[in-house]
Amino acid sequence: MKFLGLFWNKEQKRLRMLLRVMLYLLLVFALFFGYASLMVRFGLFFLAQNRVASGLVQIGLAGVAVFLAGWLLDRRKFTDFGFHINRLWWRRLGQGILLGALLMAAIFLLEWALGWVQVTGFMGTNTMLSSFPTAAYFWSQFFQSLFFYFCAAAAEELFFRAYPLINLSEGFHNQKIPRNLALWLAAILTSLVFGLAHLGNPHASWIAAGNIFFAGMMLSLGLIYEGEMALPIGLHFSWNFFQGVIFGFPISGTLAPANLIRIQQSGPQLFTGGNFGPEAGLIGLAATLLGSLFLIWYYSRKHSKGSPDLN
Repeated sequence: MKFLGLFWNKEQKRLRMLLRVMLYLLLVFALFFGYASLMVRFGLFFLAQNRVASGLVQIGLAGVAVFLAGWLLDRRKFTDFGFHINRLWWRRLGQGILLGALLMAAIFLLEWALGWVQVTGFMGTNTMLSSFPTAAYFWSQFFQSLFFYFCAAAAEELFFRAYPLINLSEGFHNQKIPRNLALWLAAILTSLVFGLAHLGNPHASWIAAGNIFFAGMMLSLGLIYEGEMALPIGLHFSWNFFQGVIFGFPISGTLAPANLIRIQQSGPQLFTGGNFGPEAGLIGLAATLLGSLFLIWYYSRKHSKGSPDLN
């Protein structure tokens, strides 16, 4: 019976945290591998090439993974992973979108003021031979990108934070580790994985992975302090969207299909991030730390006791 207790929580009537997280990762792998196999088997490659379809697939698979893991492993509703959607939830989403936009605007304006960014045009795309297409084609790519980056941000937040952060914090929490410390430990671990996962991106480096670790910590704050995914999703979305679609920077080594502002970037790569984008530069790191400090200050004043339910 003692051996069984290593794997089964008798009081909670469910598997221990480590097994739950491992099975969750296997479930995610199975879903994405299954989708890739079906795409190859039936020649559905257009799904990966179409931004709307790709976004729907990403958020759909991530949502199904969290729902099934919560239902089968956690005995928890999907809403308990930070989706208690009401007017306040939508307001938090908007606050996250605003913060991400302001941080990226600050990066752009600082690099522009330093002469490291030159504006070369407006309303361009990276999906045609011509960088300056018709207005109709540009706006088509613009709104497809808007939808795609929102879905991609929500999917990454579901995968990297919603399920693992809450479950890890529950597992870490015991008589010696208080709940708040357990949450921070879980955020550190999930952010570490978040940073390492980006090493596979084009032009990635260990500096980029380190900076994205701190971005992961910033994105964890909404869940740590309020137990909701609204602000992390909004912040993640607007950071990427304004970075690539509005201001023309690379997004973690990739180019957005549409750029409202076309730029030519120079300056030291250590500060700008070069071809990977601001996340690989010191200016991007400074913006991340500034955003994190602001959120900690804000939540400490208004929601000092808010946190996910660990029961």
